[in-house]
Amino acid sequence: MMLDFMRSGGVGMWFVLLFGGISLGAALRFALSPDPRRVDAVRDLTRATLFSVAAAVVSGFAAVGSKVPARPEWANSPKIHLIVMEGISESLAGGILGFALLSLTWMVMAVGHRRLARELPVA
Repeated sequence: MMLDFMRSGGVGMWFVLLFGGISLGAALRFALSPDPRRVDAVRDLTRATLFSVAAAVVSGFAAVGSKVPARPEWANSPKIHLIVMEGISESLAGGILGFALLSLTWMVMAVGHRRLARELPVA
């Protein structure tokens, strides 16, 4: 099931998974050992994840836009709207995976920020 999901999103999914996994790992490190110097790194890694999401989604739409008209059996099908709709749903797989990973990353960061606030001395 997960492999089908990854396959449906295309090559860009692997970059989303890679950058999202690295972002989540950095957030976990921050949550386990809060250090304010790590926040910028996590923020930058999540930006890389966000850009990989955009690239995956846009490349998916480009694939649908170029492949559907290029195949006569699809382009001349009375069900072309269904073919395009399926292509659009596959194109959004990168967004689903990426935004889920970004949500988890920043939820973990919230835990780290909470722990950091407890460790800071009260003035």
